[in-house]
Formats: sequence, C-alpha cells, structure tokens
Amino acid sequence: MGELGPIIGRLLIGLLIIGAAAIGINSAYSKINIGTTQENLVVLRMEVQKFFTGSSYADLSNDVAINAGLVPQSFISDNSLKNAWGGDITLSGDASNGTFSIELTNIPQSECTQLARFQGDAWESIAVNGAELDFEDVAAIANACGETNTVTYTVR
Repeated sequence: MGELGPIIGRLLIGLLIIGAAAIGINSAYSKINIGTTQENLVVLRMEVQKFFTGSSYADLSNDVAINAGLVPQSFISDNSLKNAWGGDITLSGDASNGTFSIELTNIPQSECTQLARFQGDAWESIAVNGAELDFEDVAAIANACGETNTVTYTVR
C-alpha cells in the first residue's frame, strides 16, 4: 500500500486539474454563446427594421425572415430559428402597436441575467418569462431568471 499512496495522490491531483479545466472550458463557451447571441440580436433587429421600413410588421414570421435573408446564419438550424442553448427563436409582429418581438426560449439562468440587461435602452421592452422588466433593476432581473427561461425583446 505504501507504493500506491503517491500514485493515488497523483491521480487525484490529475483529476482535479481535469475538472478545473472542464469548468473553465464551460465558462468560456458560455461567454462565447452570450457574445454571439448579443451580436446576432443586434443584426437581426436592424435587418428586420430595415426590411419592414414603410410597412407594418404584421407579416413578420420566422419563415419570412429566413426567406428574406434577415437572420444571421448561426441562428438558423434545419430551416428553423434556434439559439445557442438549443431553444427556439420566434419572431412576431404586432401591427396595432407598430412593434415586433424576438423571443428566445431555453435560456439558462446566468445567461438570462446577462441577456435581460443587454442594451436595455435600445429595446421598447425586455421581458423574462412573460414579466416585463426594467433593465436597470438588477435585483428584479436576477429574481426573474430561473433555471430555464424565455427572454423576449420588443422593438419599435
């Protein structure tokens, strides 16, 4: 057993290092997913606004946006809209209010808090799980985001 002690110790240290590396990689992927999603949201918002200039958003749908080439490629998966966490993205227009919405589902908790604060002053509103939030109220955002979330951006 005396000879096994140092070997077991080295194995445990090796496992700890591998575990720490896995956590670091997961954190890096999370940051990449957030950054890519935020960038794509800005592009999508601008493309939809530009395409519908002078007309109502009533006809906005995922199919119209895809067919018109408005959607960033990383949001398209098998001819449907998907976010980085495998959830759906749904585009819809509200002609009576002159707005459109971008809804993202299946957003994890820590990513939800970041997305709910993203460019808060650039959107008509931001809602988490159906509740419209003030992007400056960080406590309300943290409390609104659960394990899995839906974040909805409304644009004029």
